Amino acid sequence: MKKDVNAVPYASKAWLLLACLVFICLGSALPGHARPKITGKTVSQEAPAQGQKIAGVVVTAQKREESVQEVPISMSVLTSSDIEEAGIFDVTDLTYFTPNVYSKQNTNQNMLIIRGISSHNVILNTPAGLFVDDINYPMTFMQNPDLMDIERVEVLRGPQGTLYGRNTESGAVRIITRQPGNQVRGSVFLEPGFYDTPHDNPFFLKAGASVSGPVVEDNLYFGVSLLTKDTDGFTENIYDLDDKAGKVDHKTGQAKLRWTPGEKWDISLLANAYKTDDGYGYLRLINGPAQSDRYKTNWDGVNHWKDENNGQALSIKYQGRTADVVAITTRNDYETDFANDGEFGPYPYPDQYFVFTSTIYSQEIRLSSPDEKSPLKWLTGLYGFTEDVDATAKFFNQARKTEYDNKGYAVFGQATYTLFDRLHLTAGLRYDDQKSDGTQTFNMLPDSYSKDLEHSEVLPKGSVSFDISDDVMLYATVAKGFLAGGYNYAFAEGRDNLTFGPEKTWNYEVGFKSTWLDSRIRLNASLFYVDISDKQVEEYLAGPAVRSVTNAAKASSKGFELELEARPAPGWRFFGGIGYADAVIDDWVSAETTGGSYDYDDKRLPYAPQFTFNAGLDYNHQSGLFGRVDMTGISDFYTEAKNDCKVEGYQLINLRLGYQAEDFGVALWCQNLFDKEYFKSKSTYLVGDIGEDGDPRTIGVRFTYRF
Repeated sequence: MKKDVNAVPYASKAWLLLACLVFICLGSALPGHARPKITGKTVSQEAPAQGQKIAGVVVTAQKREESVQEVPISMSVLTSSDIEEAGIFDVTDLTYFTPNVYSKQNTNQNMLIIRGISSHNVILNTPAGLFVDDINYPMTFMQNPDLMDIERVEVLRGPQGTLYGRNTESGAVRIITRQPGNQVRGSVFLEPGFYDTPHDNPFFLKAGASVSGPVVEDNLYFGVSLLTKDTDGFTENIYDLDDKAGKVDHKTGQAKLRWTPGEKWDISLLANAYKTDDGYGYLRLINGPAQSDRYKTNWDGVNHWKDENNGQALSIKYQGRTADVVAITTRNDYETDFANDGEFGPYPYPDQYFVFTSTIYSQEIRLSSPDEKSPLKWLTGLYGFTEDVDATAKFFNQARKTEYDNKGYAVFGQATYTLFDRLHLTAGLRYDDQKSDGTQTFNMLPDSYSKDLEHSEVLPKGSVSFDISDDVMLYATVAKGFLAGGYNYAFAEGRDNLTFGPEKTWNYEVGFKSTWLDSRIRLNASLFYVDISDKQVEEYLAGPAVRSVTNAAKASSKGFELELEARPAPGWRFFGGIGYADAVIDDWVSAETTGGSYDYDDKRLPYAPQFTFNAGLDYNHQSGLFGRVDMTGISDFYTEAKNDCKVEGYQLINLRLGYQAEDFGVALWCQNLFDKEYFKSKSTYLVGDIGEDGDPRTIGVRFTYRF
């Protein structure tokens, strides 16, 4: 008997909407209260008036502790409670709640795109930086780690080259995990659920645990965290009836050892690792004779995707009388191995195989002014790194193995001087130098070929901020960033087109940060213009298997960000954000493989939606009951530079209802409540158009125990 694919979805919609309405009506009839703050073993019950206020957040975006409302950077901050209450599991989930930030979802690629600044398909490093406890995650494949034991996430928009260096030309995402201390703290959660697909309801399970506390009180502390996700996925391969084509098997762990031998010393050692064994089977043909339905592929080829990563960070901090000293040593080792059907259909094309490995070591030493009332705050530092990269690409009977080493160093500094207690003048400068030597072996040529890259950049930054009052700050910022050059690992056919040079941006920004009505409303906004020169682009030489990557284009992005949070009444909170980024090519004319030329002027940059937005409402009752509804969305975007292949924009509704007691909590949640059908990506390929479906309606329940 054929399944009625509409019966279950609409029944689910009705049930969930009814539950939501009952909850909100109940909440409106009862006196509200801020949701209990969970601090170790106890729940701190704030007074109702105090609970109405928006709490301040301390960030380290400028490598010193400051209130987020005092930093002249357009940035979003999500705390640990924000992440848990929104049901955020990984970095891609997080981008739905940060204006003008989008994660390029193209199966294994997870490129972070900030303010519409994207890059080409043969890039290994991305325009946006990702750092986990100061460990750099530079490769595009690495930029979607699962989140666990998080203190906060800082999303910085605009170039961050002065303090963070290369590959932060569009911005940076900083993930800060919790440090162990004297308080014994722990939690365990179990999260079963299912995907509501037309052909099945595949099950998934997430689980995690963390514990930390003192080994020797006031001196030595230890913490450990574990996280796992397991599911057969929601994609079925109808060619061989494999219902695990999009399986997910993630294992993540982290350990921290912290030592405070004296009042002025803080030394910590972090080690983290994750291992994944997933299916790559998401892309399906959406037209032509071999097309398949939503969540069904039709592959006759291979399908696997494995990642292994481990990183370490040693941080030594000393508070001196005349300067504070920080030394951070990191190592990050990564390997990804994935393979897929050559044409994503049941055709006799060869399969595709890719293997990428990267090992990076870095050392940073900083001196900064002590935390005192001086009008001058300064910071200076040295940075150095080495990186070994291997990239193997096999497709269309071609095989290329590229090996290259990167080495670099930087000298940087930034200072802020305050006049009249209200006017803050900031200037920063970084000199960044990088050298690379690489070799490629191509099975179509008898000999390997090599080429070196060397470039240095001066990265200035200047900003002016003015405190109109204690609650309102205006700022203007100018900053430069750059994306390092690299190697054409997939399509080069000799030394001449093996490398490409760096890409540069200048960002001009004005904005304000404000709180109103005794900290019951927070409103932040910014306007920006980004000028991009030496834009890295792909140029087709003789078909899909031969491409050159050159610095042939100029581009720009202009737009705004706005974020609002309001607490209109005890227990109630409204929040939202909207970003607009008009990212276009200003000057690029490329030769066509069929002869003639093509003018890309005024074409939008790939994977750059003009609008990103989110809005939400939550309610927390003093009994422990809570509810939350979110809407997230993006506008249309294109997946290639000619703007011939468009992905339609979409909006998703998420719902969360639950109860939080002193030591335990339970939450029923639903993502994509109305089972919106949408694509994450589309492209025109050899035998037709291919697309990757967005996640179906997903329903789960989270059980949490804290001690």
